[in-house]
Amino acid sequence: MIVSANIKNIPISPKKLARVVEVVKGHKASLALDELKLLDKKGAVFAGKVVKSAMANAEHNFKLDPSKLVVSKIWVTDGMKSLRRYRFASRARVTVIRKYRSNLFVELSYGS
Repeated sequence: MIVSANIKNIPISPKKLARVVEVVKGHKASLALDELKLLDKKGAVFAGKVVKSAMANAEHNFKLDPSKLVVSKIWVTDGMKSLRRYRFASRARVTVIRKYRSNLFVELSYGS
């Protein structure tokens, strides 16, 4: 059985978040949460929330044992169109600052 959870429009770039989620792919869900707590990255907080949410979905909706859940898939996509902010530069010019957003999806499988 596969249980999923997602979070959309996270205020972090997809590249930065993808580096964090590669750490926990294929691990047990409880072990993945412990590893994400030890990572010193901004994306680890968001990834931990989504894994914890998927575990809660499995326990509440399907009455599954959380200790037997494995992170089978975890992936990141681009969020909504990047926000643009403007910054004044020298010689009467303006430069663009792009604020990227991400979507994070997790699928947990119930196995041994």
